[in-house]
Amino acid sequence: MSSGNGTDAGAVKGPPRPPPGPADPVERLLRERPELSVFGADWLRTWAPRARERIAGMARVLRRYPWMAELIGQGPVGLIGPCSVEAYVSRDGSEACISLFGGWAYCSADGSNVKRLELEFKGLEPHGGRVREVYRPKRPPAFAKAKEYIRIL
Repeated sequence: MSSGNGTDAGAVKGPPRPPPGPADPVERLLRERPELSVFGADWLRTWAPRARERIAGMARVLRRYPWMAELIGQGPVGLIGPCSVEAYVSRDGSEACISLFGGWAYCSADGSNVKRLELEFKGLEPHGGRVREVYRPKRPPAFAKAKEYIRIL
């Protein structure tokens, strides 16, 4: 019932509630790591519960090498699973590569000139108390020393 002065006698007064946060964890993830938007919200909803650590690693690599995100955005992202994405960096740090389906890697220094390489496993090497994988091109460019690439993702 109303008392006539515009207030409701049955209304409960108390401290104001804070605005609700994002209900969807994927929206929060995209706000924290916008570089993952290249994969799309549906892809993230599918894979985030199963491969959270892998997706966080992918976000770090995409933040460091933004040209990789542009390259991923050009292809059919729905076919890619997070475990099929691999990233490499040359031993001297001058180039980085991304491989989406295995086999072929797309390498570039800054994203302006992307070349396609087929990398093969060379071996393992100790590094800072851990072991890392080393790769090299199957067919090195003519008259050039083949670079070695370290797997970072």
